[in-house]
Amino acid sequence: IGDLSQPTDRVTASNMVESVLTAGGLGSLTLDQLNRVLTGRTYSVNGGMGTDSFQYSGATKPEDLQLQMQVMTAYMTDPGLRAAPFEQAKSAWPQQLAQLMATPGGAFALQAPVLLAGGDQRAAAPTAEQAAAFTLDEVRNIVKTGLATGPIDIVMVGDVTVDDAIRTVASTFGALPARGPAQTPSAGADQRRFPAATAAPVRLTHNGQAEQALGYVAWPTVDSIGDRTEARQIGVLSAVLQLRLNDVIREQLAIAYSPRASNSSSDVFPGYGSISAGAEVKPADLPRFYENLDKIVADLRDNPISEDELTRARRPMVESLSRSRNDNGYWLGQLQDAQEKPTSLDEIRHHIADLESVTPADIQRMAQAYLRPDRAWRAEVVSTNAPAQ
Repeated sequence: IGDLSQPTDRVTASNMVESVLTAGGLGSLTLDQLNRVLTGRTYSVNGGMGTDSFQYSGATKPEDLQLQMQVMTAYMTDPGLRAAPFEQAKSAWPQQLAQLMATPGGAFALQAPVLLAGGDQRAAAPTAEQAAAFTLDEVRNIVKTGLATGPIDIVMVGDVTVDDAIRTVASTFGALPARGPAQTPSAGADQRRFPAATAAPVRLTHNGQAEQALGYVAWPTVDSIGDRTEARQIGVLSAVLQLRLNDVIREQLAIAYSPRASNSSSDVFPGYGSISAGAEVKPADLPRFYENLDKIVADLRDNPISEDELTRARRPMVESLSRSRNDNGYWLGQLQDAQEKPTSLDEIRHHIADLESVTPADIQRMAQAYLRPDRAWRAEVVSTNAPAQ
């Protein structure tokens, strides 16, 4: 069940799982040995630990499909989880931390997720000291326990027939012994809460140049569990907000080159989602950023947008989605919950219709519901090298 198996009150070695899940090879073959044995064949395996599952993915050609499925089955039943890639990841982590802390954006990406998760330590990046204390046995226990039980969902897309898909699954994953039920989430693990509003921005720091800073504001929204209509419409609101940021923050004020609006909605944690706006600016321009962002969202709450602005915000989303539907990766992502959540198939079918149904009145309604001053969480990232105020 992925991160749901981990405690919420402390950082664990789960942060190191991906460093060994694929690079560790198989129990019987190192990664180098596996690659040598299968030279000339087309296969790949990438493994990861998600919020509620472990995943393996790979790409092949039709004639090597059987091999691809054999290798993926071996990774699930006999993961190598070797010391070499684990120790390499541990030794590299302090340098990665230093690189992230050298810029406002990197420092924010490192420090903010746990704050936006309401203190849930599963969203925290380990410190150098914490990472140094992780052991390979801890990682092995997390992986082997997680892979040992629970249903196996398999999604196959591309140039493959139904008969070939059934045959290859039956002779690989389908030939495994019966599996027990999935792990039970730890207490409170299936819940996550957005942080309380802040009267003044939470101050984070980076170790880079003194004239670099970042401002950020986020508001809680909804999840995308079950009916995804509202979450998708909030995506259109985010696109409208992006247009306004470009117009005001970049063009009119010229205080940031790439201001960014974004939104997210969890398909695991009920009620957990957000819409946000941020920009890298000079420290002296942080007050102007917050002031003008407040004006932008107030206008979205108070006045309906034009049909033209709505079209300019929505059209790229629809066009991008239409192009994505020609890509195997899109379908892998969309269909991964189809077995457990059959209603997701209908959600896939009416995705474009959800976007196209949004009206200016919907944008105003959502701005009033979600872009509220009393629910805004603010943060700023300033340099430790900046002069004392």
